[in-house]
Amino acid sequence: MTELEDLQEKLYKIKTWVEAYPVSVFPEPDFKKVTKVLKRNGIAIDSISASNMRHVLKGIKAIIEG
Repeated sequence: MTELEDLQEKLYKIKTWVEAYPVSVFPEPDFKKVTKVLKRNGIAIDSISASNMRHVLKGIKAIIEG
């Protein structure tokens, strides 16, 4: 496989990863409501957001380094 083909394949995989959770299937939550519910239970929405972002970035990193 040429370097260009390798990069094209990685770009395709990243594009697929980016499109994995469409809003039409997974609508955006009411963040004010979610924040209140989580806060009542001692959980910060920021920690969940950070965890989700790390998950996404780890996936993209794995594709790039793959």
